[in-house]
Parts: sequence; C-alpha cells; structure tokens
Amino acid sequence: MSFNIPVVLGSVRKGRQSIHPANFLVEAIKQAGHESQPVDFKEMPLPFFDSEKLPIELKGKYENDNVQKWSDIAKVADAFVLVTPEYNHGYSAVLKNALDWLYLEFGKKPFGLVGVSDGSFAGLRAMEQLRPIIENFGAFAIRETLNFGRVQDTFDDQGKLLDEAYNKRTQRFLDSLVFFADALKKARG
Repeated sequence: MSFNIPVVLGSVRKGRQSIHPANFLVEAIKQAGHESQPVDFKEMPLPFFDSEKLPIELKGKYENDNVQKWSDIAKVADAFVLVTPEYNHGYSAVLKNALDWLYLEFGKKPFGLVGVSDGSFAGLRAMEQLRPIIENFGAFAIRETLNFGRVQDTFDDQGKLLDEAYNKRTQRFLDSLVFFADALKKARG
C-alpha cells in the first residue's frame, strides 16, 4: 500500500542546513514507493496565526491562499515528517505557526520527528517539545526519531549525503512511520 507523506521543513533561514535532510527524506519516501513532497514555508509563507476563529471552527476553509494550500496538503496526507531545527533549546516559530493554523487536518495521523542541528544534540529538545502539541490534535508522534547532528558534516553543500549510516536509520524510521500510517488510516475508516 502506498501512502502520502509530506515532509514539512521547519526553517526559513538563509543558509539553512535543514533543507538537505528534508530533501533527502522526500527522496527516501519516494524510493520506498510512497508519495511525498517538501512543504517549505520559505516558498509558501504563512502569516502569523491571526484568525478570529479557531482552526477547528474554520473546518479547512481559509482566506489566505498559502494557508489553504497547506491545509489541502495536510488533508490528503496519511502521515507527516516534521524536520525541525533547534533554536534556543526549542522548535522554530515557523513550525509552530504552521501547526497552529490547522487542526482537523492532523487528526489520527502519525508524525515522524526529525531533528537537525549543527551540534551534537541534533534537535532532541525541539522534538520532545513537539510531542504534546501533536497529541493535542489527536495525532501521534512515533517513538522512532531521526537526528541529524553536525548536519554540516553529514551533507555536502549540494545536499549529497556523506554518512551512509543514515540510509539504514532512515529505513527503520520510515518502516515505523508507514506501519502507523497504515494502522491509523484503517482506524479512520
């Protein structure tokens, strides 16, 4: 069975290193026989959440074109991969804002968390802070994570993977995400 698994990039910074793991994961998901696309808020900027109504009240109908595009991507997704940098021991405002815009689109879907940093912690603190937010949607963050510490040494400037050990780690991560995508899709009916 094939699943739709978008890869959400949690950074819009100039020179961001998290673009390389995000692109790597989109390709890995496709090579595993699933549909994927990058969701890049640098290319599809969202306004800060300013709606008078809560996302649950908006029911997938948004005035802002980019928010509507994001909603449309999330509605048809079977699972999500969130690629989060770690900023000051937490996740980015860009990623939180993207999650805040939606609600119903995430229900009963699994999330795979990917941490990225230029240091050795590889976004671990940011990923742990995302778990309760994901649970709030009635969604589920899988136990397995993928961590790209010292990302500048893991990919070259063109985004080519330099550490082949990540292929095996990525396979285990995707196997788990697909397992839960299948189970939760059946539960949603």
